[in-house]
Formats: sequence, C-alpha cells, structure tokens
Amino acid sequence: MEWSAPGYTEITQLGAGASGRVVLAAHEETGVKVAIKYLSERLRHDPAALGRFRSEARLLTTLRDPNVATLWEYIQDPQGAAIVMELVNGVPLRALLRESGPTGAEAALVVLKGSLLGLAGAHALGLVHRDYKPENVIVRDDGHSKLVDFGIAVKQGQATRAEGTPPYMAPELWSGEPATPATDVYAATAVFFECLTGHRPYRSPEPSVLGYQHLHAPVPVDDAPEPVRELIRRGLAKSPADRPAGAEAFVAEVEEVARAAYGDDWEERGRRRLAGLVFLLALLLPEPAEPAPQVTTTLARTVFREAPRKAVRVAMAGGLAAVVAAAVVVVAVNRETPTRLEPVAAAPSEAPSPTPSLPPAVTPRPSGDPTAGPSPEDTALGRLPVIGDPGSPATATGGSPDPAVTGGPDPVATSTDGPGAPPASTPPSSEPPTSDPPTSDPPTSAPPSSAPPSSDPPTTTTPTVTPTTTPTTSTPTPSDPVTSAPPLTAVSSLVVHRLAVRGAVAAGALTVDATGTGPITARATWRVAGQEVRTERIRLGDARTYTRTVSHDLGERPCGKDVTLTVVSDPPARGGNGSSTVSVPPCPTEVTGLRVRLAMAGATARATVSMRTSGTGEVPVAAAFAVNGDQVATRSAEASGRTSYTTTFRHAFRSRPCGATVTVRVTAKGRTATGSADVVCPIEVRSVSVVRAVADAGGLTATVAVRTGDTRPVRLVVGFQAGKIAGTRQLTLSGATSYSRTIRYAVKTPCGASWRVRASTRPGAGNGGSQRGGTLPDCEPEVTETPQPEIN
Repeated sequence: MEWSAPGYTEITQLGAGASGRVVLAAHEETGVKVAIKYLSERLRHDPAALGRFRSEARLLTTLRDPNVATLWEYIQDPQGAAIVMELVNGVPLRALLRESGPTGAEAALVVLKGSLLGLAGAHALGLVHRDYKPENVIVRDDGHSKLVDFGIAVKQGQATRAEGTPPYMAPELWSGEPATPATDVYAATAVFFECLTGHRPYRSPEPSVLGYQHLHAPVPVDDAPEPVRELIRRGLAKSPADRPAGAEAFVAEVEEVARAAYGDDWEERGRRRLAGLVFLLALLLPEPAEPAPQVTTTLARTVFREAPRKAVRVAMAGGLAAVVAAAVVVVAVNRETPTRLEPVAAAPSEAPSPTPSLPPAVTPRPSGDPTAGPSPEDTALGRLPVIGDPGSPATATGGSPDPAVTGGPDPVATSTDGPGAPPASTPPSSEPPTSDPPTSDPPTSAPPSSAPPSSDPPTTTTPTVTPTTTPTTSTPTPSDPVTSAPPLTAVSSLVVHRLAVRGAVAAGALTVDATGTGPITARATWRVAGQEVRTERIRLGDARTYTRTVSHDLGERPCGKDVTLTVVSDPPARGGNGSSTVSVPPCPTEVTGLRVRLAMAGATARATVSMRTSGTGEVPVAAAFAVNGDQVATRSAEASGRTSYTTTFRHAFRSRPCGATVTVRVTAKGRTATGSADVVCPIEVRSVSVVRAVADAGGLTATVAVRTGDTRPVRLVVGFQAGKIAGTRQLTLSGATSYSRTIRYAVKTPCGASWRVRASTRPGAGNGGSQRGGTLPDCEPEVTETPQPEIN
C-alpha cells in the first residue's frame, strides 16, 4: 500500500511519472483541496534525489508570488516524502498546444507576461528556473497561468552541469556556461514562439544538431506575426548580453509591444481566449471550475519528519517568513504520525520577505521529453487558505482578524469555493502557541485549556521515547469549549434583483433571508439566449440576511439577446428559486478594429483581413489590389452574425510581378487598412554555351552565348586551360535576355598539348555549363646541318 501524507485524504490521482505521482487531496481539518506531489519509492531511497526534492521545497518557501504555485507543506517520514501545494485548477500549457495548436498572438502574450512575472519573482531572490517549458505552465480556467516545478533551479551564476529540456535550453547552457536570468528569458521566448506558431524555434530530433541550431542557426522570426518579431529576436538572441537582463525588464517590452499592436484591451482578450481553450479541455481540470476565494492573510506550514521518533515543523507565513523560518519546534512522539502543531499568526503581506538563508545548491534531475504527456509537475497546483486548528484562528499582527479565518461574515461578493476556518467563540490570541516537550509516557489527546498559550520559546530537547506497537493519530481539539450544534437553518426567501448588462459585463444582486445562522450554499447560473454560459457557487453563513453581488464577463456584448441570472439555494428557498432576465437591445454595428496582412505566394497575392465590430449587423468589406500604385483588381465580401472576423482576399497575376511592390487597400464602414509586399524573384539563367573555340600559338579564343529570363545582372565565368597553363576571365552581363561574347586568353601555348574552354554563370544556368576543347599540333622537328669535309 502506497504511503499517504498524514492529515490529508486522497481524492484522485492527477498524474504519475518516473519521479513520482501527484494526487488531488483534501485537508482533513478544513476540507481545503490541495495537490500533493509524492516522491517515488525508488528515488526516496536515493539520497541525492531526496535532497533535491527537499531543496525544491525549501526554495519554494522563500518564493511567494501570485504567478507561482505556492507550497504549503513539506512532509518527510521514514515511509515517504511529499510536497503539499496549492491546487491550481487548470491544465498544462502543453495540453492546450497539443489539442488546440497555436493560441493566437494575444493569448501567447498573456502566457508570456504571466510567466515572466513568475520568473521575475525567482530572479529577485537570485534564482534561475532553468527548466521553463509548456509542461511547467498551468493555465487556469480564468485564463491566468502559474509557474510550477523548480526542481533544477539554481542560484544565479552558479557553476553546475548543464541541465534542462533541450528544445528550450539557451545557447550558454549548451556551451557549459552558468545560468543567468537571461537563460530563463530565452526559454520563455521559445515557448512564446511555440504558442504563436505551433512549433518550436528549433526542431531537430538529434541532440547534437539541436545544440548547433541553438548556438548558430538564425532566429526564425519570419514564422511569427510581424508585430512581435522584435520580441522574439531579442528574447532568442544567441548572447545573453543581447537579451533583456531579466524577466522583469522583458515584461515592460512585452506590454509596450502588445499595446501598440493589439490595443489597450489585448490582455483581457488574451485571457478570454485562454479560458475558452481550457474550457474545451474541461475534463482535464482537477475539479469543476469555481471562482477562487479572496483571502488577505495566508499561512503555510513546512513539516520535516526526519526520523520515526521525532518531527520538525517550520511555519512560514506572509511577511513573517524570515522570522518564523528560524522558529523550529521539536516534538517527540511515540507514534509514526506526529501530532500537528497550532498555526502561527501571520501578518498579511503582498511581497513576503525571503528567509535569511537560501537553500543549498540544487542537484537537478534529468528533464524528460517535452513532447511526452504531462508529468506530475505539470499537474495543476491551487491556493490553500489557512491550515491549522480551527479553534485557534490566526490573526494579522497589529490588524483586524481576517473574516475568512475568524469565521465572520464573508465580505467577498464573488464565489468562495475555498473553505474558511470554522467560527471561533473567543477572540484569537496574537501570541504564538507552543508545545511542551513530551515525556516518555505515551501521549494523550487531552484538550488544551482555553487560556492563552504561553509565549515561552519552544524547547529543543529530544527526550528518549518508546514507540507503541500500534500507531495512533490524535486530532487537536479546539481551544474553546465545544458547544451544541446550532438548529437547522431554512431559507425563507431568495430574490434576484438589479440585473443589468453594461458593455460585455452582466451584473446582478441576490438577497437571501434565513431562519438561522447556519451554512447556506447558493448556486448562480448565467444564461444568454437560453444557453448556460457560467455557474458559480456562493457560500453564506453566520447571519440571517445576505446580499451579494455577482458578475460575469460575457466576452462580447450580447446584442439583441436575453441575459438571465438564476439562483438556487441549498437548503431550497421556501418561495422557490430566484431569477431575473434583462433583454439587451440590438447594437449598432460599427467597425472598431481593422487590420490587413499581405503576402505573395507564387503569382498570387493573399490579403488576410482581421476585423472587429461593435455589433452583429452586416458590414461590407472591399479590397483593392495595386502594382506599383496602379490598381489591378478589386474584391468584396459581406460580414455579419459575429463581432470578430478573419477574411482572406486573393488576386492571381498572370506571372509573378518580379521587382514590383504589390499593395492592398481594405475599407469597411469608413475604416481603412493597407498592406504591402515587395516581390522578389530569383534570377533565371536559362542556358550558357560555348559556340566556338580555337587555339593557336598565341593563346585561346572562345565565343560564348547566354540566355536569361530577365534583364537583371548575370556573371559569366570562362575558364581556359592549355596543358598545365590555366586562366579565368569574368564578365557581367545585364540589360538584355540574350548575349554573345568573344573572349581571348593570350598565352604561349605548348605544341602538342591538349586545351579546353569551359563556360558557366552565376547564378547557375539551367543546363549547368558548356565546354569545348582539342589538341594543339605537334611541334615540327628541328633541321640540323652536318658540315661537309673540304676537298682540296
């Protein structure tokens, strides 16, 4: 039987791999849903792997960022090790890309910005992630994303062996240089490129070739939309010095480019696009989508169970993280499951301080194939409110208690699907609780007194204890006396009112009257034209009358449609469900955005038009094509029924207009957009031939003919050889399509030698080249006169 973390009830397994498994679980004391990552049994017996696992947990305790999945507990027993993290109700970015392909530019920019913000939090602590990839980005059902898996993170500049996922590794890692924040910028840009295009920048399956591509191949910016090419060129620069220095610096560039290219509302549209893609993969979500709770005070506990007979627990919370990290409470027990400690009070803080000592250098584990299915680290991990003894709620030092902790009325008007702590009957204490050192006798579960806990520092004595044969688990009792259960609460009335639609946002209010203060659950359902588009849950308690406001962004204004809000309560309302409907009048249709992109494919011009409108009425669209300013064709179309359109107009030329500039002008209801493309054609050399060639004692002479497809310049190269003597002559031909040239190569040719003339062109001719040759006459023998004797 597999070991499970004490204090949690497993619900279902979310993922499994070679390094372990991830499960969805519920905290037994509060019912809060969490994600637990278990180290595999094989790796748990490997000291190095266990050390890396523990180092990742220690690192995450210092990193508190809304764009990074939060660690709540680290548990280590002789039987296993686990990291308890917030449950991010989403799916890995890898799953979105695998199922849906490219996300679109605005959605890709949203993913890039969210990830850069998460990486910036790590960079501020001097850490480099080193393994940013789609598997480690979880996209929630509201379009926001969170970064997970810091298993091979290192301190900036630390010299370690190169590790990571090859398709996203920066050139400096392939060269064996230390990782810097610019290393994470490179990986984030590579994933951004993949979101835009559906493929990675470099795709060789051979590691050595892939490494060469990262180090030397040009950045494939032409595959991406033109407005974001400079971002890709900067982020994928070969030298870290040519990239943004870190994630925070890159965020500013991303926002500037996104606003200039896609308008001020690019981020909202991008999140809606991502939320829609996640909705299509709803079966992969850990649990049904519900609005997240808003909690101002958070608390996390880190537990180290080093040996069977002792447990070390470190509390980390908000702005007190640096102080509480040093407060270690040692509790000796005679059972394998240690007793849980009281929660430690935490002051709310937007940017918690890091602990005084950073974790030791992490020895990372090998990264798997990025194309494989999601690993446990890819699985969604979500925010956990306060975990602790419900009888001793935590309070903010120097502030008012958080209603989510003290059990007061819920001030949040939206859904609160995360459970809060039960109500406390006495004011919470601001002094930290302590645990007395146990004796060798078996521990008991006597309830603590209601007096405030002692503020004496905890003792670090480790007494000798004798474990019992049967381990037992004790549940801490509330510090206040247990009162009788309140009477059952009924809902006497439920009314939905103040329903209105402003722009694309629908909002309404609900009022609930109850006979008691017990818990009530209200389920609000939004429908547009009878079709359900959103359901959210609202939890009520500790009062007799409630008024809550609910809203939903419909994505676009529902012109000419009915919007209905229906609320059902549990227990049911005596007067039935509450419902309200508002009819949205038809919207005047105006063109609010118009863009065109022109491209040449052979002899065909293709104009891709993107248009946004304020309504669904009919909009005429016209496109006029021109060559060097002279109009050559027009195209038209009608658009209706939606508020966002993509249309393509084409014009086929008889032949490719080489060297010309093709433009298109698109008009739609007073809006105009233009696009242009310079048409470049390769130079065509149809043939080259040596028409005549002769050789004599004074050199070689050749007549060469060249035919081309146009009048652009062509280089003619003629080579001469006579015996061991060789030479070359070059000419530039232009202004015509047919040429004949005679070239003389003066040289004293040796008699009896073979000779050859070879002609070619640059660019190469269709027939490759041409040559002629022969042999020179043999030399004439010399005549020698023999002297005759004189006769006297």
